[in-house]
Amino acid sequence: MFKRILALSLVFVMAFGVAGCGKSGVPKYADKQFEISGFWAPYDISEKGLQQYKDAGFTTLAMINHSLGATSEEQFYFGSKRTMTALENCKKVGLNAILNYNDWMVPRCEEEGEDFYGATPFSKHDIYGDYKDIITGIHICDEPYLKRADGTGTNHFELYGNKTLIEDFKKVYPNAKFIVNLIPITAVATRGFDSYDEMMELYEKTFMEPFEKPFVSVDVYPFHNGSTTDDGTLLDNYRYIANSAKKYGVKPGYILQSSVGGADEGHKEFEPELSESDLRWEVYNALAFGADTLQYYCYSVPKSFDEEGNPVYMYDSCILNRDDTPSPVYYSLQKIHKEIQSYANVILAYDWDTTIGVSGTENQTFRISALEYDSNFEVIKFKDCKNFVDAKGTQDMIISRFTDEKYGEAYMFLNWADREDSNTVTAQFNKCKKVAVYGGAGFDGTPKIVELDKDGKCAFDLAYGEGVFVTPIK
Repeated sequence: MFKRILALSLVFVMAFGVAGCGKSGVPKYADKQFEISGFWAPYDISEKGLQQYKDAGFTTLAMINHSLGATSEEQFYFGSKRTMTALENCKKVGLNAILNYNDWMVPRCEEEGEDFYGATPFSKHDIYGDYKDIITGIHICDEPYLKRADGTGTNHFELYGNKTLIEDFKKVYPNAKFIVNLIPITAVATRGFDSYDEMMELYEKTFMEPFEKPFVSVDVYPFHNGSTTDDGTLLDNYRYIANSAKKYGVKPGYILQSSVGGADEGHKEFEPELSESDLRWEVYNALAFGADTLQYYCYSVPKSFDEEGNPVYMYDSCILNRDDTPSPVYYSLQKIHKEIQSYANVILAYDWDTTIGVSGTENQTFRISALEYDSNFEVIKFKDCKNFVDAKGTQDMIISRFTDEKYGEAYMFLNWADREDSNTVTAQFNKCKKVAVYGGAGFDGTPKIVELDKDGKCAFDLAYGEGVFVTPIK
């Protein structure tokens, strides 16, 4: 848990939610949950394998995994036996599902040919009627190209933005998400774009405008081998994605790093381990930018086979170890997922509005400047706040404002100090005498009701990786 919640008046009252508002004034929020899944699906899609997956706190099986052989039993694609088997077992254990379009894999599978899909693949393989109630999305493409760096390659925006394809999808899966995940800001040139602005404009026009409830997501992996700090580009990248979601009136998704190490030979891409605090930091950054969808790279460890048939693994471990047993990351995420789902109904009742950076009064990391200063080097502040006045921390932090017509404003405070550094935050509010504080390590869903002092101030300590979601009580 965040080490302590300390009202300057030193008064705490526990909240009791009932219909309407409880004695504390905390409203009764509608039941909602985060959708959580793992990229690189389990190799074991039996009931036992999927129950292990669910026990980590996952709600949805993302059928993305290209490690196995080229047969219908071994690959996830529309019409494959593996897809149907996975759906059957998802239903049994209580998981939702994201199907995999996986068009490029179909010609490699020995049972199928080049014309397997045709122009309207979703209609042609409309065989999942018994499972449409648990199908929340279709993974269409990951990190789409305009063209490769050498000027060659498929234009994924033309291929998957095809009107016939999209209209066929909307007809067959009107309630599912058309999932095209974006490249991070540091790699935009590798996809043939001159800038992230250029890519986002085309992405919105191609993959967001055709849908009433579009989907937008990105993966940014901050913990690379040899680095000593988190990736500061994450904030700028998440702001792009959150603003696109806000523009279309939806919530975004983010793919988070859960892989460590690298191949047995050659470059170790990621750090050798991820602590529970590292993982919490990733999750709370996603929540701070309005996410309702979390996915991890990876659940299983991706593998291939050498000429002699021996497995060659991409990472040392992911959420699972190479032998498909739970890794330390599995157990850390199990705790964190329980923690954030305990107040998902609260945070998802609000919509993300703005995120700003605030440098620490004692130490600074210089990684939040993109959110702290505008192009004229003026400090960025929230505008037209009804309850928030100001906040300072001993370390760097980000603050996100959320709004809702019914519930008003809410704020998330997230420690952006260097690893292991605690952050003492003092926040000032007006037009309220109390605030409800949600979140932090070990949070169980019951908010702490904190009375503000005569100046409207309260303080709380945030350990590395921790964030809190604060709602003013009028």
